[in-house]
Amino acid sequence: MTVAKKIKFYSLFLTAVVKKQFKIVLGGLLLGILAFWSLPKIYPFIPKPQKILKIGLVGQFSLNSLPSEIFQEISLGLTLVSEKGEPLPGLAESWSVLDEGKTYVFKIKTNGLHWHDGKKFSPEDISYNFKDIEFSTKDNLLTFKLSEPFSAFPTVLAKPIFRKGLIGLGRYKVKKIESSGKYVSSIFLTAFQQNSLPDELYRFYNTEADLKLAFNLGEINEISGVFNLDNLYLSPKVKVDQQVMENAYVGVFFNTSAPPFSSKTFRQALAYSLPKETDEKRALGPIDPRSWAYNPDVKPYNEDLAHAQTLLEGEKLDLGSLKIIIAVFPQFEQTANMLSDSWQKIGINSEVKIISAIPETFDVLIIGREIPKDPDQYYFWHSTQAGNISGFKNPRIDKLLEDGRKTIDKEERKSIYFDFQRYLVEESPVIFLEHPRVYHLSRQ
Repeated sequence: MTVAKKIKFYSLFLTAVVKKQFKIVLGGLLLGILAFWSLPKIYPFIPKPQKILKIGLVGQFSLNSLPSEIFQEISLGLTLVSEKGEPLPGLAESWSVLDEGKTYVFKIKTNGLHWHDGKKFSPEDISYNFKDIEFSTKDNLLTFKLSEPFSAFPTVLAKPIFRKGLIGLGRYKVKKIESSGKYVSSIFLTAFQQNSLPDELYRFYNTEADLKLAFNLGEINEISGVFNLDNLYLSPKVKVDQQVMENAYVGVFFNTSAPPFSSKTFRQALAYSLPKETDEKRALGPIDPRSWAYNPDVKPYNEDLAHAQTLLEGEKLDLGSLKIIIAVFPQFEQTANMLSDSWQKIGINSEVKIISAIPETFDVLIIGREIPKDPDQYYFWHSTQAGNISGFKNPRIDKLLEDGRKTIDKEERKSIYFDFQRYLVEESPVIFLEHPRVYHLSRQ
């Protein structure tokens, strides 16, 4: 068959098909035109694949010790805490303090909240197992009777509440948990009643190096709190944000129970010998600078080598036989080297020792410490507490800390904590260096 005959054959064939199936062909044509014009308008309502935020964190956590940022996604506490450290209504719409600070009564919201398994929330669902605290419920009131006043108690109750199995009341619910031994390796959260929220997958890594490798390999697409950008592949799709952690500080802790660090004058000499930050990174004391109880008027210990030398001369030490061991975690090694160089300028020899855990004994220890939201620092600085890693003992500081947690009036507490900061910085059991600058990375 010639080409001309083939064209004529197919032309006649198609004409016959169209005539026989006219209605179907016309309907298909009209449907195609309708789809062409209408699909762009209805596209926003077409379900899209759910985005998953794959977030990496450093640390080993059990189910009961997950980071607070995860707990707060899953459930709610009786209170919230503002950036300034002030307790605000959470599940409790209000509360009152009675019996000179020994009794707290919380009025619970009853506005149709539901647990993640569908059960309606009731104040009777809340249970606490606090030591030395009586707890009772009646209607929508929760009553706590303490053995002694504790002014930071409303802040403590910001910790989210759960039913067994991490069933909570928050905007996310737990979909899947994977463990490795006794530690959680990943936890997958999905939105509860808010379909616009992306799913969240948290994965945990032993070290920052492991975290960075996982980000480079694409296992995770978001990381926070890394101290530097070393060994990270920063493609154009990676967004990098830098922030100063005002709720944490890097400090140089002294073993105040052993000479020469038991001498306040010696500690002050070491403090004056160090260069300090001059911007928002500078840490002056143990309380968040955004806190309602923060005292900005404490001794700054700006670098003054001449004054440091004068203080040392008054100590009459044999500096030739003195050698300070500076224990430091790897992320603060550069800071430790700065200390060593600075102390060499005033005639003090030192050696930097890299550690992986806080040692039982030390000369000098550089660590980062998270700052509690409430100004109560009893656990960290009272002479009876395990958190007082410097072994610092001072009756005046002890009394201020005891009074601060027993005083209910906010202005009186503020005055107490202003004095606490001033006297603690004067005593120098720790040199407050800086609020750490960290990086947040997300891959688009």
